Amino acid sequence: MFGYVKINKMDLTFREYEHYRSYYCGLCKCLKREHGEISRFSLNYDITFLIVLLSAIYNPESKVTEEVCIANPMKKKKVLINEITEYAAAMNVLLTYYKLEDNVNDDGRIKDKIAFSIGKSSASKAKKMYPEKAEIIKKELDKLAELERNKSTDIDEVSNTFGRIMGEIFAYKNDEYEVYLRDIGFNIGKYIYTLDAYEDLEEDLKKGRYNPFVNYSPSDDELKKKVDRLISICLGMASKSIDELKLKWNIGIIDNIMFSGVYLRYKNILYGEKKGSAENVWKLCR
Repeated sequence: MFGYVKINKMDLTFREYEHYRSYYCGLCKCLKREHGEISRFSLNYDITFLIVLLSAIYNPESKVTEEVCIANPMKKKKVLINEITEYAAAMNVLLTYYKLEDNVNDDGRIKDKIAFSIGKSSASKAKKMYPEKAEIIKKELDKLAELERNKSTDIDEVSNTFGRIMGEIFAYKNDEYEVYLRDIGFNIGKYIYTLDAYEDLEEDLKKGRYNPFVNYSPSDDELKKKVDRLISICLGMASKSIDELKLKWNIGIIDNIMFSGVYLRYKNILYGEKKGSAENVWKLCR
């Protein structure tokens, strides 16, 4: 479900790109250090955006090192880790674990059972670190699972539920930024869920899986317009709340993600190639 909140590398300066990649590599290293090697498979761009945004707001003390990478062991890369990275890694683990739990309950696939079993210790650590967050995330994911089991075709209802999950994750502290961060997370969550449902529609129909757009054809122009309209509203609301934060750091990267990377990503899925490629993750590491 993740991988929709990305940069547009071509529109970033070399310095901005290297800085963004240091956050991404920091998340990867932090996942391994705090939650084990297997947790790195859940690494995604969306949680990296969370780190970039929260770091821009709180400007925490960061440790920057140069380390080799599993994707390119011959060349050292900058790795940036701070308290936000550690928080985001825990949220990443919780989301992945609860999603695997839902998959096991619904489909019972062997690979999900194995990953779920392996991830228990990492999830347990994340729960202990952030018990209130873990409880809220689990509660909302249970609501989402129930809506999906009941085959809800109300895209606002199901995407709002995932939006509340992301809103909770984005709300790092109970302070003057909380209302804006919850709104950003909520709308980013709605965007992710809506675009993911659209992108998966054709495959879900073939395999008889749940999808809120089940009453539409994947090539239906009406559906494209509906999804385009919904996403445009979500991204507009998120961008408005970002403006309210009056950021002083990481502005170029955040603007690139919201006004270029995300825009190109969803427009390409709606009107261009249907599927992205996992190789993009490895390109970022090279």
